[in-house]
Amino acid sequence: MADYAAVNGVAPASIDKINGVAKASVQAVNGATTPSSGAEKWGLSAADAGVGYASNSDLTSWTTYETKASESDDYRTIAYGKDGSSNPIWVVGWSQNPQEIMWTSDITNTSGWNNVNTAGGIHDVCWGNDVWIAVGNNTSGRKAVYRSTDGATWSEVDISGVSGVNTATIYTVGSSGSTFMIAQQDRLYTSSDGSTWALAHDFDDSQTQIWDIKYTNSTWILLIGRSGGGAGSGAYVRTAAASDVTDWSAEQDINIGTSTRRFAAGNGKAIFVYSNDHQLATVSGKTCTLATYTANQLPEAGSRDIATDGSTWVVVCDGGHVLTSTDDGSNWTHSVDGLEIDGSVHNLDAVAAGVYLPV
Repeated sequence: MADYAAVNGVAPASIDKINGVAKASVQAVNGATTPSSGAEKWGLSAADAGVGYASNSDLTSWTTYETKASESDDYRTIAYGKDGSSNPIWVVGWSQNPQEIMWTSDITNTSGWNNVNTAGGIHDVCWGNDVWIAVGNNTSGRKAVYRSTDGATWSEVDISGVSGVNTATIYTVGSSGSTFMIAQQDRLYTSSDGSTWALAHDFDDSQTQIWDIKYTNSTWILLIGRSGGGAGSGAYVRTAAASDVTDWSAEQDINIGTSTRRFAAGNGKAIFVYSNDHQLATVSGKTCTLATYTANQLPEAGSRDIATDGSTWVVVCDGGHVLTSTDDGSNWTHSVDGLEIDGSVHNLDAVAAGVYLPV
């Protein structure tokens, strides 16, 4: 069955819903299957308030700049989504008060970034169902969840009364296109609108820290860190079907280091990265199949983050290295060596594809 090239003249990368259904949940349109999205542009965030962008047609050529010349902190996350008028925007999050969230409608405009003060450090940002969600620190009476319908105006969401919520940091948020999921320690919470949250599942394991959440192929995927006891220290993956987030697969060790924090998912695949290692998983509901692990497959160490547009995978690393793969990680290209921002090589912290997730 062939892929569709467009829906009502709109390219797949610019589609987030079809007739109100999240694109990731649409199997076919008039007999044509949903294709790999294919980003037109990629964005990255870096140390010292640095950002960069590149065309999908040439991931060896990145334009970079510092958004705040006087800052020395790192952008922890970058995401792509829409504003309140359905125009594309980029959002970054970090810990620097008073501009923990910054956004732009044009990542190529060096002076186009706007500041948002949440007064609490941001660890992750996600867009879905026409809503932005940011999560981070629970400090000085501030909340750990923030919500926006346009990426520019944000409000705190009080989840203190939700079962099991405490003052621990929330490190991750994911979206299925219609449902958000956040994790606090070993507990999962879900919301359809980002305003009202409920406990979805409690793993009831004090050794568990859920670091990252992604969604693809009607499947939720968790990256779990364990500090000891039970299965022992390490990094693990668990999956569940979107239809039942109380029923999760058994933990599987991904073999690539206890400090693994990030992964990306698309078209039923997930790739986890740490240092110069990566691990591929194929997912469908509770079925998670890990590829045979081979050490040191990435051509550079110090990997920080990974993103995918459904066909290309991009890894950013310490030392300004950018790695790419178009075959689900079987082979990697060292696309950039020592990327400079404002005249010096920077560590690269996060990367995002210019497509509407999930894919």
